[in-house]
Amino acid sequence: MTDDASPGPLGRYMDVLELVAAFPGALTLADVASILDLPKTTAHRLLKGLVKAGLAREGAGGRSYDLGDRLTRLVHATVEDDWLTTLTSPHLQRLTDASDETCYLSRLVGARVVVAVSLSPDVRWRGYVQPGVDMPINAAASAKAIMAYQNAALLAQALAQPLPLLTVNTRNDQAWVEAELEAVRTRGYGTCIGEIDEGLAAIAVPVRLPDGMVLHAVAMTGPLQRIMNERLPERIAALNDTARVLSKTLALGKRIRERAAAQDGG
Repeated sequence: MTDDASPGPLGRYMDVLELVAAFPGALTLADVASILDLPKTTAHRLLKGLVKAGLAREGAGGRSYDLGDRLTRLVHATVEDDWLTTLTSPHLQRLTDASDETCYLSRLVGARVVVAVSLSPDVRWRGYVQPGVDMPINAAASAKAIMAYQNAALLAQALAQPLPLLTVNTRNDQAWVEAELEAVRTRGYGTCIGEIDEGLAAIAVPVRLPDGMVLHAVAMTGPLQRIMNERLPERIAALNDTARVLSKTLALGKRIRERAAAQDGG
């Protein structure tokens, strides 16, 4: 009997191909096996199949993989953050499917927090968290979940920027923002309760990298009455589960990107 939920052989090849596209020339067999949670023998077979089809090619010494000639256009079409989308989308999709709410990943860019990846079961809510949108640190759950763990100098830089008053629920005085970030550290998650749109709420948890740094947050948003209800503990637990998985995945992605940058520079 076939499991309809299984990606099947083609799905597995596509999973590997997307990784090769995200980390051209830097991805190793061990990386593929670790990221996709596959036995090395299976990862090796999939990579060899892609090479035989001309969709991928082996690097020097056969230790790394790059896209084949048939897919070089795909490389040229990628943007800097495509690797982030590739690694995080499957996990965000599972969270979105399980919660039936819009789920997204925000990241720290300098002293700003921006949406990096967003998935939604309902197109009506997608506009609120489009990738590239700035998340104000005095109102957005994901910005609070990230900024709560930054050093004093970075926080001062963020607070020096204009903090918008978006609804009657928004506060922008520095003392309140600092108290709100302390509350995030105490309870472990950030909230936005009608602070950006009076009818919407959001919750977010930090993604802690293995070295303790917090550069990302995973969040969920939707109508206020659906987010801030008796299911809140269940939703926070689901966000924390996703954050733990993303911690390992993002750390590995960062190392591969650094390896690729070193190769380009060498």
